[in-house]
Amino acid sequence: MDPRSADLLELPAVRERLAGMTAFAGGRDLALALTPSADPHEVAARCATTEEAVRLRDLGVAGPGGAFDIRPAVAQAVRDVPLDAADLLEVLVTVGVWRELREAVGEHREHAPGLAEVMELPDLAAAMRIESALARAIDPRGGLLDSASAELGSVRRRLVGARRAASDLLRDLAVRLRSHLQESFTTLRGGRPVLAVKASSRSAVPGIVHDSSGSGETIFVEPIALVEANNLTRELVAREAEEEERILRMLSRAVAEEHVALDGLTEALADLDLALACAALSRAWDGCPVEPAAEVDLRAARHPLLDPATAVAIDLPLEGVRALVVSGPNTGGKTVALKTLGLLAMLHQCGLRVPARSARLPVFDRVLADIGDDQSIAESLSTFSAHVRRLVVIMAAAGPRSLVLLDEPAAGTDPDEGSRLAQSVVERLVEQGALVLATTHHPEMKAWASDAPRAANAAVGVDLRTLRPLYSLNIGEPGASHALGIAEGLGLDPEVVEAARRAGPPERRALEALLAEAGAARAAADEELSAAREARAAPNARSATRGSARGSWRCASRRCARGRRPSAPRHGPARRRS
Repeated sequence: MDPRSADLLELPAVRERLAGMTAFAGGRDLALALTPSADPHEVAARCATTEEAVRLRDLGVAGPGGAFDIRPAVAQAVRDVPLDAADLLEVLVTVGVWRELREAVGEHREHAPGLAEVMELPDLAAAMRIESALARAIDPRGGLLDSASAELGSVRRRLVGARRAASDLLRDLAVRLRSHLQESFTTLRGGRPVLAVKASSRSAVPGIVHDSSGSGETIFVEPIALVEANNLTRELVAREAEEEERILRMLSRAVAEEHVALDGLTEALADLDLALACAALSRAWDGCPVEPAAEVDLRAARHPLLDPATAVAIDLPLEGVRALVVSGPNTGGKTVALKTLGLLAMLHQCGLRVPARSARLPVFDRVLADIGDDQSIAESLSTFSAHVRRLVVIMAAAGPRSLVLLDEPAAGTDPDEGSRLAQSVVERLVEQGALVLATTHHPEMKAWASDAPRAANAAVGVDLRTLRPLYSLNIGEPGASHALGIAEGLGLDPEVVEAARRAGPPERRALEALLAEAGAARAAADEELSAAREARAAPNARSATRGSARGSWRCASRRCARGRRPSAPRHGPARRRS
């Protein structure tokens, strides 16, 4: 897919939203790197995976929360660089998450056979071996357990005893030498316990001086009687560190030996995470599965980045259409219509459901867009020049399976030349086999779309009373720009607006009037149709009301039969109780 078109159609924003629904770093990376596929078989497989994930979510299967992307740590172990206990804990946790999810997905294999297969490993025993080895050695808080080795357990037990003996001895010395101490507390210097001795009592407390206070009145002495106990403690600490380092190296080598299985289960978790995120996002915008088709047919489609509470759905039934020319006033929704089709096509080819009531779409080999103003001061490009450069790229790339979206092609130059150029560009793209949607204000383009085979007009809806946009899309009719009416509604001097109307060519004025009349006729027809539907629904509502009243009377009759007399009806003859 064309990266520039993906940016113009706001696919990166959807990827960010998708990444926000993943559960761990591996899935997030896949979401941010997701691109539409041009291969129909791959698109079908992606969509099938999303449907499986939808079913899994409905069955309560959650994403791999708590897992880590352990591939960098595994690669480090393969390079014979020891991992620390925290890294090994992440490996242990991730293997555990994979095992639990493999079991959960496997329980629902009939609903998600593809994802159940994803969660399997060629060498299942390898994952079990490394989990068992790490579980015996790694503390859940990120350290090494005493059970990591017999030697480590022994050293630690001896170290606890040595520290307790040294602490007891120091306490006894502090009591016996109380009169010679500056403070009653003990402290550490150079990692060794010492007493704060008065400088004047130095000879009364034989030992090693490790430090002195700034005033010189206090010296910090390790009593001779304590040196041997402290030496034993330091020796055991060193042996503990050596044994821990040996164990970490041993476990790191075990991780390196099982790197294929560990990388495989991490990738499986990432794939499952992405699938579940696609399912969650598809549900969040109330998406529907896409039916593969040769032509576009979208019903009640919505742009996924717009607020669903306010977004106006549009229909795009484009069977038999190779060029759709969308016209109407500015801010009426022409560009949004283009973006909606383009983005939904990309989302489908990423494997997601699309926000629509129903959707039939082909798989496009390219989605090519020229939307917005690409003028560049740095490159000395005007709006027209930038658009032409983009058109050159699009026309060179477009083919029979391409979708091309052009927002006011050949804008920014002489209107007459621009309209002729835009028409020629669209004609050529259609000849190349592409499906083309183009917005325009040029009457010539609208006239061409009315006459050309396999071309059609579409108009964005506008309230003819207020000239406010309705953001709907009406296929089969061109739209008027209403620029002068909108300008007048925004406060421009009416005399200036009227002068502009009179200054236009007679044929242009006649065409705009014809378009306005056609729009008014359609609006009137819509109002009559709505009124007819309401009138047809009214008798049914009255019948339902009468049925409800009869039901109430029957209920009253039953209450009377149970001995409670209902009040008589106000009008009509009294009914006899049955």
